Amino acid sequence: MMRKVRMPHRTPQMALLAASVAIASTTQVKAEDIIVGAATSFSGWMAAFDTNSTRAARLAVDEINAKGGLLGHKLKLVHIDTKTDQAETARAAQELVGQGAKMIMVACDFDMGAPAALVAQQAGVIAISSCGGDDKLGDLTIGNNVFTMATEADGTGRMLADWAFKKQGWKAAYVLLDTFIQYDKSLCAGFVERWTELAGADSIVLQDEFKNADVTVSSQISRYKALDKPADMMMLCSVPPGLASTIRQFRSAGIDIPILAGTGGDSSSWHSAVPGLSNYFHLSNAADAGVEDPRARNRAFYEQYETIYGELPASGQGITGYSVIEAWSRAVEKAGSFETDEVRAALESFSGEDLLVGPTTFTPEKHSNDERPMLFMSTTDGKTTALGYYDMATGDYMPVE
Repeated sequence: MMRKVRMPHRTPQMALLAASVAIASTTQVKAEDIIVGAATSFSGWMAAFDTNSTRAARLAVDEINAKGGLLGHKLKLVHIDTKTDQAETARAAQELVGQGAKMIMVACDFDMGAPAALVAQQAGVIAISSCGGDDKLGDLTIGNNVFTMATEADGTGRMLADWAFKKQGWKAAYVLLDTFIQYDKSLCAGFVERWTELAGADSIVLQDEFKNADVTVSSQISRYKALDKPADMMMLCSVPPGLASTIRQFRSAGIDIPILAGTGGDSSSWHSAVPGLSNYFHLSNAADAGVEDPRARNRAFYEQYETIYGELPASGQGITGYSVIEAWSRAVEKAGSFETDEVRAALESFSGEDLLVGPTTFTPEKHSNDERPMLFMSTTDGKTTALGYYDMATGDYMPVE
């Protein structure tokens, strides 16, 4: 049903990483080592989102071990490829629980990560999604052991609306929802909520839908063209490959209005599907490959990542995997224990915790963030530049570091 999506180029470094992961999954781990699990996809369409974050998590583990470990123990990252399959995701989590994992990083998506998170919850193990933005990963729907490093989709949608109205001065919006995954639905819901607060309900000229696997969106294009009042911009809630196909078809139909997208529209890996991509804006947790990030610490991370893997992360979402390990290890240190109840309480005490992904706050009632500053990106003639980290509290970009 799904069309093939472009995957990150497999480098020799990636081959070595895959080999090391396979060894870690099958070899006996020393009794004193602490297992950190990763039930994420290195194959299938989710690989475009999970590969970078899993590799970033390995960097964080290696850094901790180089400094002597955590509470006197070395960490062992054990990764199992879930192959963009929900059943494989549940099985991977069960295997990691069986190996004694103290924390499991799950996919950058609610639909693909929830089966693993549920297994972890039932086993009394902390589960943290790398960049899954759907609200249900942070509102305790699955359980109180589940967290996400993402800025939740609803908050991301609200931020896009805030930026479009305040920074760009746009007044009329066209909202196009891809019903493929829950993230897209929550993203559009957040956008519509904030946009109508700012511009009024009549400022949305049309709300329409499509499915990611649709070969054509000609009906949606026809409905937009039939409008008496054109929009100033399109809010497109989708992920590749459907996102790229939809943009290409709208552009081919002569519709050149600005297009906004959430974190699902990150990564230049799909840009070749839309030659000369322009008037496209999206937000992310950090800069895309080859784009100068305004944050000095993020630039240092990219340098380290490229040194180890021989290439830059394919998207700005990869940085969240580093912060999964960063957050969990700080909570372990604060708790002085690897036990779930103590670690969960420590995570829930985070208030503006300075993580690589940005200031992070958790409470016993909320295990995600919804107004963390995020990076807006602009693409013109296929070239992407960073506009700045937008802060909804000030309605402006944060200073460059």
